[in-house]
Amino acid sequence: MKEKFKEITNKIFKDGRGALILLFVLQLVLTIFITPNTYDDEWFINQITDELNVETNEIIEHTIPDFIKERYQTWSSRVIIELVLCSVLKTSKYLWILIQSLMAVLVCYSLSKLFVKENKDKNNFMLMAMILIYPYYTMHQTGWASTSVNYLWPLATGLFALIPIKKIWDGEKIRWWQYPIYTISLIFAANQEQAGALLLGFYLVFTILMIVRKDKKVKPYMFIQTIVAILSVVFILTCPGNSIRQVEELYRFKGYEMLSFIEKFVLGFTATFGNIILKQNPVYILLTSLIALYVFLNHRERLYRIVAIIPLLSVLLLGPFLTILNGMFPYLNVFKTLIITQDVLLTPVNCNNLYYTFPIVFAFANFICIGMSILLIFKNLKNNVAILIYLAGLASRIVVAFSPTVFLSKTRTMIFFDFAMIAVSYLIWDKLNENKGHEKTINIAKTIINFTAVIQFINVLIYIYSKQKMY
Repeated sequence: MKEKFKEITNKIFKDGRGALILLFVLQLVLTIFITPNTYDDEWFINQITDELNVETNEIIEHTIPDFIKERYQTWSSRVIIELVLCSVLKTSKYLWILIQSLMAVLVCYSLSKLFVKENKDKNNFMLMAMILIYPYYTMHQTGWASTSVNYLWPLATGLFALIPIKKIWDGEKIRWWQYPIYTISLIFAANQEQAGALLLGFYLVFTILMIVRKDKKVKPYMFIQTIVAILSVVFILTCPGNSIRQVEELYRFKGYEMLSFIEKFVLGFTATFGNIILKQNPVYILLTSLIALYVFLNHRERLYRIVAIIPLLSVLLLGPFLTILNGMFPYLNVFKTLIITQDVLLTPVNCNNLYYTFPIVFAFANFICIGMSILLIFKNLKNNVAILIYLAGLASRIVVAFSPTVFLSKTRTMIFFDFAMIAVSYLIWDKLNENKGHEKTINIAKTIINFTAVIQFINVLIYIYSKQKMY
């Protein structure tokens, strides 16, 4: 009996499933006492809840389909996402808790399927630790349910919808029942603007690569998924509600309509880097730390090391080190204040002052240094998946600057870039483990990552429970 139980347990936990089960339990611990009924959650609940007409004493029915139809006409193209959101909120908070925990697991599962090649029992736990470093409390910015369904769920289903690309590229078999699941996942994820653009980009790029490369066979399913992604983006672009919302949101950002394409593009970089510095983004620190570690262990050239260390030093110098150095170098704080300013830094009024160009140059330099280091680590541009993921993730955040809500949307719109950095971090970690002469250093790095994941989990737990007391 004991041996049978052991055999069943081994079957359940093998192939890295232990990390997924643990992540599910941890997510339940985080979400079990959350009641999604604040901010936008409360507003959505009110819109779909029947009310009593005091004058006629009749019940006014508010149906979800009618509400979604009105939203499409007047505010948003996220009809599928909001249909799911309203249905979940109307059913039970426990349904949201269950799906939310499963979506976190789906993120880890999908990243594992896409990037973990071997030793899943060990590597899935590292991937899980990296995921736990993400500041999960971001999901409370517009309400727990509203933010997670609009950002974390499209991220999870979007990553899952990318698995067919990997399978077709590697010549793996896709089972018949998996096709509709992958397509449904893509339809849901692509209803969110950033996810839709990313999915269209990935499917287009890999479909073209498969056509160009004679050693790769293009399956019809690639064309089907690409067409679905194109239709999703067209649906977003032609939604009347999006145009109306864009006009209304211009009032929140005075002068936005006067910005040129280049100014919005630059704003995307400075706003993104400003967020990273302001929040001391732990995922960015994870990525830049692993880049610096890999380059210092594998390259003696001074230039390579300087380029690799610049992004990490930048975020630390304007973060924890600033408190120590503030007395000696007080104007570093002035520079940080300028970087994190939620406004256009270079305008016609101050364009003759070089001071306002420094944050722009600084932001560009950091992102370029990361890109150059990734190219160095993975040797070349051809077949360099890491650089493609990094650039796609960065683009998903830069494109937010083409909306007047670039600052109002806070850090939740960073989620796709954050998880792109997590994916690249894992790929660098996987490559780092090829260094057989640096086991001790790598083990220290592993301990630090795991310790950071534990501290972040406790940090999020405290945040959630303290906020629930407030409401």
